[in-house]
This record gives sequence, C-alpha cells and structure tokens, in this order.
Amino acid sequence: MSTRTIVSAVLGAAAGAALVRSARRATASRPAPQAPPNSPDEQSRNAADDVARRYITWVIMPLWSAVGFLDWLWHRQTSIETTSGAKESVMHLLMMAEAGAPILIGLLLEMNAGSLALMSAGWLVHDITVACDVTYTSSRRVIYPREQHTHSYMQSIPFQIVATLACLYPDQFLALFGLGAHKPDFRLRWRKPPVPVPQLLAIIAAMGLLSGLPHLEELMRCLRAQRDGRAGTGIPSCAPELYSA
Repeated sequence: MSTRTIVSAVLGAAAGAALVRSARRATASRPAPQAPPNSPDEQSRNAADDVARRYITWVIMPLWSAVGFLDWLWHRQTSIETTSGAKESVMHLLMMAEAGAPILIGLLLEMNAGSLALMSAGWLVHDITVACDVTYTSSRRVIYPREQHTHSYMQSIPFQIVATLACLYPDQFLALFGLGAHKPDFRLRWRKPPVPVPQLLAIIAAMGLLSGLPHLEELMRCLRAQRDGRAGTGIPSCAPELYSA
C-alpha cells in the first residue's frame, strides 16, 4: 500500500469522524420535539393548565386568604403577645411563605417535574413548621376549637395544590420517582400564556391584605410586648401542666 493511499485513508477517516461528531452535536443541541399545535396532547395540556389556574385562583386563594385572616383574629383574641409571643408569630410568617410558594409556583411556572418537586418541598416544610408551631404553642396559649378547625384548612392547602396538580400532570409527577414512560423535566419555565397582570396583582393584593399585613401587625405587637416586659405574662397557669407533653 502506497504512502499516498495511507494518507488518503487517514484523512478520509478523520473527515468521517468529524462529520459524525458534528451530526451528534447538532442532534444533542436540537430541542426536544414538541407536540404539534392542536394535537390531542397539546389540547390535553392546555385543558390541564386552564383547570389548574382556575382552581388556584378561585378556590385555593379565597380559602387561604379567609382562613389566614381568621387565624390572625383567633391569635389576637387569645392575646398572643402576652402568651406564646414573637416566636410563634415568626413561625406564622414562615408558614405563610411556605404555603404561598406552592400557590405562586402553580400560577406562574409551567408544570413539570421541577415545579412539582418545589411545590412538594414547600408542602413538606410547611407540615414540619406546623408541628413545631403546635408543639411550642400548646403549653403557652389556649388553642380553642375554632382555631384548631381553622388550622385544619390551612394545613391542608399546600397538600391540596400538590395533589391536584399531580393528578393533572401525572406524567411528570410519576417521572419524579422514575416511573412512567416520560423523563423528568426539571427546567423552570414561565407559564405560557402567563396569568393576566390584573389577575396576578389582585391575587398578590389579597394575599398581602388578608394574610400578610395582619400577621406582620401581629409580630410588631408581640415585639412591643416583649420590649415592655409583658411577654409571657398571660400564659394560663394550667397550660404548661396540661399540654407540655
């Protein structure tokens, strides 16, 4: 075999390898195929998006805002500032953020494995904070049945959101656990089409006015009582003995 033949073969192999590598790169960088417009899959996803948005906007948001305000009212009636004090109030703000995160994620982000994982994490952290809150408060402040009933609604809201969206988007939820035929998509993307700005502003205003501001007022009241030396002075004498366990 002549030197020219060997050189030609080497150059040909190198060129072929370069072409194969270029083709692989082009394939890897090519976006994943999307369902064509008006296909059954696209129509199903659009229907799920519409149901999720309506459910969060017209069911979850009014319920969460109403029970949040009631919870603040029950705390005020049992004089939280002179009983369990600022520590419990801070936990209330934490729980609001933990429950509010799944609501906003469900409204603003496209539903996939990543957004469902974030919402599930918010639900689990919220439940842990609830347990810490009740454990701390029960021996310092009387929690009447009306407040306990309100808590049952508040605690269930993050779970309701996660469970509902898991049913609406079962492929990506199952993919979180390595189940089903689909691969998990963890990329966080804005929902398309987005929530209309007036509707989003109304939701944020409702969250702030009915839950956020009242609980901030509660914290300020607790801090003033702590500064004035009134924190802990209203704890019922029987509370530690009855509820410390």
